[in-house]
Amino acid sequence: MEKEVILTDKAGRAAGPFVQAIKVGNFLYLSGCRGIDPKTNQVSKGGIRAEAKQVLENIKGVVEAAGGSMENVIATTVYVRDMYRYRPVINELYEEYFGETMPTRTIVEISRLNEDSNVEITATAWVP
Repeated sequence: MEKEVILTDKAGRAAGPFVQAIKVGNFLYLSGCRGIDPKTNQVSKGGIRAEAKQVLENIKGVVEAAGGSMENVIATTVYVRDMYRYRPVINELYEEYFGETMPTRTIVEISRLNEDSNVEITATAWVP
């Protein structure tokens, strides 16, 4: 199978030597998405809600660039710097963005993310 690199200006640019996503067949593998606003190329200001919302907007932008929608996301891994404070916000935003089509999810607390981000999410989608 061939690999197709997915790049879009509807999501923050990669902050390193990697691409936003790769599509192989009908599977779409997204690199870790942080709350980088594609207009400013800076992490969204306004706290964890604004940052996490931008992360999900970036995931949405990449999935849509590959021909899918948030309904096509099947698995995610969420990295947060403070599980106690940030998990409830992530839960609310997941309900808003995924609704009845919730993907699987693993959430992990870590000590640090690139550029001191508070949340990063990687995802896999099935895009027929």
